[in-house]
Amino acid sequence: MNRSSLPLGVNKLKKWWDDENRVLRCDLPFQRHAGAWSPITKSNLVWSILADSYIPPIVLLKDKSGMDERGKDTFLYNIEDGQQRLTNLFSFMDDGWTLHGATPVVEYDGFEYDLAGKKFSELPEELQSAISQYRFSVQCLENYTMQEAESLFFNINSGVALSAVQKSKAKMGTDLIQFFSGLLEGVFFTQAIHITEAQARREDDLLMLLQSALLLDNRHDGQEYKTISAAYCLAYAESIKGSYTEEKREILREAVRFLDTAFPAKNKFLRKNNVPVVAVMARVAQEQGVTPDSFRGFINDFASQEHPAYDEASGSGNVKARSVQMRLRMMFLAFCGYFGLEAGAVGKPFADTVPLDEGTQAAEPGEAAGSSEDAIPAAAEGGDGAGTAPDDGIPCADVG
Repeated sequence: MNRSSLPLGVNKLKKWWDDENRVLRCDLPFQRHAGAWSPITKSNLVWSILADSYIPPIVLLKDKSGMDERGKDTFLYNIEDGQQRLTNLFSFMDDGWTLHGATPVVEYDGFEYDLAGKKFSELPEELQSAISQYRFSVQCLENYTMQEAESLFFNINSGVALSAVQKSKAKMGTDLIQFFSGLLEGVFFTQAIHITEAQARREDDLLMLLQSALLLDNRHDGQEYKTISAAYCLAYAESIKGSYTEEKREILREAVRFLDTAFPAKNKFLRKNNVPVVAVMARVAQEQGVTPDSFRGFINDFASQEHPAYDEASGSGNVKARSVQMRLRMMFLAFCGYFGLEAGAVGKPFADTVPLDEGTQAAEPGEAAGSSEDAIPAAAEGGDGAGTAPDDGIPCADVG
């Protein structure tokens, strides 16, 4: 096996990719299904190019394909490593997706540029040129055996540390991850939620979506849960593989579409701790005929008021079932009051087995939210082992 370096710019690689003869391709039989990169991961690639940050080399397998009309050898190139980097960048250059709302400002040639929420065509010309002319470090392998290529592929891709939610992708399988990835491409998860860079790297947008799915399952089908921690959601993701029905998908899909319309721009209240609760309440709002604009007005009003029990349930242990239920209770009751609805006549935000008035008297500061026994059987026995949650709501046991 021989190795060489190629001085290839992005424009040249994209030309090969788009060529009708597929000069550049990715169809090696041993490659795993790569799944879909999250919007923030794709956006960080673009930022890294413009910031001249380190990007791992692209590895190509080079094979002779024939001769041209001038008698010169022609070649085909198969992507051994770098599929996601190249295909997502090519798609961005075709305006196939928008940079995530959490994409940092980039300094380029002495000036700062705001990238968030922009497509390729919306970037200044100097940034478009910088991306198009960027040169990856490209290694080409020739005269290889398939055994050598396969061994190299697994050596390159072994030992990569994954967060708990990233591990859940493998547990879900191709069909489910494609479904969830599609929902994450919408305005709500790419532009509206308030997510830190560290949370984005862990793909906590997917975790928030899984938490929302779990809570909606509890509301509609009585799905029991002890916690909505990342580790527990990993187990949940594995449990729904092959059994997540079209009816459940439609409930989640409609809620996310509603949120896409309700929140076209970043909203400070839409932090990790609040997003799953807001998603469930979006479903309640749909059932009551509330418009997306009116729902956004309610959320903004709720965020501007003091809710001691909700705040208490947002602190230490906020991923435990009783704390999640308390937040759902308080937002639900506030929702009914805001829209002049009788709470007892509206579908509760959780399973029927959970009392609506459980712990609502514990609204005074200093009293533990949900201090009475939790109504969900799974939460009433044992602990979730999640530990104390740091500021961003990640249980200690799930960090790292």
